[in-house]
Amino acid sequence: MRITGAMVALMLVGGCAEEQPAQRHRSATPAEESGGNSSDPGAVTPERQSAVERLFARKAVDLQGCWTDEYEKNHNRKLEGDVTVQLVVESTGKASDVKVIKSTLQNQDVEGCVVRTVGSWSFPEGAGAMPYNRTVHLGAQF
Repeated sequence: MRITGAMVALMLVGGCAEEQPAQRHRSATPAEESGGNSSDPGAVTPERQSAVERLFARKAVDLQGCWTDEYEKNHNRKLEGDVTVQLVVESTGKASDVKVIKSTLQNQDVEGCVVRTVGSWSFPEGAGAMPYNRTVHLGAQF
């Protein structure tokens, strides 16, 4: 029994030894070398991420106007759905590369309005460009 247990232990150690060299030869990142205190000057801070979230939430009401404009043209109260917008918040706070990446509305006029509206917003400035996605629901407000 002891021999079997010892063999199993050797096989486990041997199996682990084969996986470890790749980990042992991996270079440490600057953050790891300094104990994790190094920060990338272009990194998005949690504070900026939160500020962008708050601004988007506050201004998302403006996007309902895109739906309202379409409703006034065709009076279709059944037009409603989710629109996912992707953009990059530049270090200057300007929105760039704004596009709809997913939509259940299937209405190019509303989606185009959403892209133009979000593209006109000014976001919090920061050290680097920040990719951002957000889904909003647009439809009749009862």
